[in-house]
Amino acid sequence: MNTFPYDSWEAALEAADGTTGYFTWGPGGNTGSYVLAIIGIAISVVAALLVTVREDKLLNHAADRLADKYS
Repeated sequence: MNTFPYDSWEAALEAADGTTGYFTWGPGGNTGSYVLAIIGIAISVVAALLVTVREDKLLNHAADRLADKYS
C-alpha cells in the first residue's frame, strides 16, 4: 500500500513551504501542535495533583498510626 502522495522526495520538498505542520489526520497548520501541547500539560498537572494528594493521605495516615502506637 503506497500512501505517499508525491512521486519523489524532491517533489515533496518542493511542495512543502515550511510554514505548516504535517499530521496524518489532516492538512497542515500548527493547531494540532498546540492542542497536543495543551492536552499534555493538562494531563501532567492532573497527574501531579493526584500523586501529591495520594502521598499526603498516605503520610498523614502513617503519622497518625505511629502517633497512636507511641503515645
